[in-house]
Amino acid sequence: MVNFCHKRLTMWTTKKKTTQRQIAQAAQIGPDFLSHIIRGRRRCPPPVALRLEEVTGISKVTWVWGSPAEIRAAVEEVCRG
Repeated sequence: MVNFCHKRLTMWTTKKKTTQRQIAQAAQIGPDFLSHIIRGRRRCPPPVALRLEEVTGISKVTWVWGSPAEIRAAVEEVCRG
């Protein structure tokens, strides 16, 4: 069970970790697209960056201009909880 509160991703799940799939779903993008952004294969469009910032708390500047390593590290931190 996943429960989203406010605009920021707040999850209570049976698992302890947040997954990239859950982040993508909350940001209304496909998990493959999120994976491409994280791996540096696709640039993050500004409107998507705004949604990802609301969901993860990771700055939209990082989503748009960050290196793949910076984005990956930030997402890993969010996924760890």
